[in-house]
Amino acid sequence: MKVIIPAAGLGKRFAAVGFTSPKELLLLGGKSLIAHALAEAKRAGFDSAVVVVSPAKDSLIRYLSENETPLPVETVIQPQPRGIGDAVLRCWDGEAMGVLLPDDVVLGTQHWTDLVDTHRRSGAAALCVRMVPIETASRFGIVERDGDRVIGLVEKPAPATNTSNLAIFGRYVVTAPVIAGLKALHTEGEVELTYGFAAAIDTRQGVRAVLFEGEFYDCGTPADYASSLSKYASLA
Repeated sequence: MKVIIPAAGLGKRFAAVGFTSPKELLLLGGKSLIAHALAEAKRAGFDSAVVVVSPAKDSLIRYLSENETPLPVETVIQPQPRGIGDAVLRCWDGEAMGVLLPDDVVLGTQHWTDLVDTHRRSGAAALCVRMVPIETASRFGIVERDGDRVIGLVEKPAPATNTSNLAIFGRYVVTAPVIAGLKALHTEGEVELTYGFAAAIDTRQGVRAVLFEGEFYDCGTPADYASSLSKYASLA
């Protein structure tokens, strides 16, 4: 199974505070975020990775081509920043694929074992969720579930409009019904991967949720990155 690693975002929040390199090349414990993502993919047993990049990220493209990687890596260009759903569509080859968002560094692999096993057992698309304080739910894609079956999915719900505290965590197994849902969208804006999963909920196989309870290092914003640098350093 291949894994898609979306890395085409513009990184505006980091640029605004003076960072000049792509976020994926920031270091955590002496290793770049993209290197952490590829190492996680290798540990999880993926055969190869497709990294989706912006044409402006020439240093990231160069890094991937000039450095040894733990598994074969292909780069795909996303000409415009049209979101993770668009990135996934550009990589789809007709077979179930993993999706790994490199903003969160994870050193374990049990979540991938659970995701892939859930997919293979049920034929369903699958995604990781984690518990968050209910008052912060409006910051995330939020999942409602019955057992492990997803029955509702909302991208960044308005405050106080939902009862679930299960936020999507950026690890997925994408299937054909998710892709069909993404292709059915007709928008000139960003294509959220969430929309494809929401469309797949009512298909025969549906969507399954796997609870992520491991440690992770959030590098999605400058403040989170600074906190994760400190936390990761404590491992030494």
